[in-house]
Amino acid sequence: MGKNAQLIVDGLDCFAENFEKIILNGETIKNAEFEECVFVSCDFSDTFFRSCRFIDCRFENCNLSVMKLIDTKLSGCEFISCKMIGIDWTVCDWASLLSGEPMKFTQSILNDSNFFGLSLDKIEIKECSAKELDFRSGSFKGANFRSSDFHGSLFGDTHLEYANFSDANNVNIDLKTNYLKGAIFNRYEALYLLENMGIVLVE
Repeated sequence: MGKNAQLIVDGLDCFAENFEKIILNGETIKNAEFEECVFVSCDFSDTFFRSCRFIDCRFENCNLSVMKLIDTKLSGCEFISCKMIGIDWTVCDWASLLSGEPMKFTQSILNDSNFFGLSLDKIEIKECSAKELDFRSGSFKGANFRSSDFHGSLFGDTHLEYANFSDANNVNIDLKTNYLKGAIFNRYEALYLLENMGIVLVE
């Protein structure tokens, strides 16, 4: 166990607690519940959270890369300036969410993560490095994707109605195989999408 790791153990039930500089690298935590908790500068990289709950929690400046969230519930959580590479979000327990509050990611690194087939409408991924993400077959209606870099990210049969891609970069979406009614793009990105369909644009 790392520094202060004894503060987070199996079966822990916390409400409105603050955790700072907790190191759980590579550890396994089961059946713990966190509601309205704040995690600052924690290292949960390669940590297994099995059958846990995170409700309305905030993570700031944490390393969560390759974190495993097996059968874990998340609702209304916010991630600010976090490193979150290689997370498979599909293994979470999304079916029994307690509220409809969206997940929020701001100024974080989400590269190489999997959102395949998930329904996370109104999710926020703002000012993030969102490279090589898989959004295929998912629903992200009304999402806020402002100012994020989606280089190499996959969209296919994806519901993006009314999603906001303002100031987003490297967005490569096939207009024929995705649902984009009401989606917002900067003029440059919109032209890029049309050019990728082979449409010739003239002055």
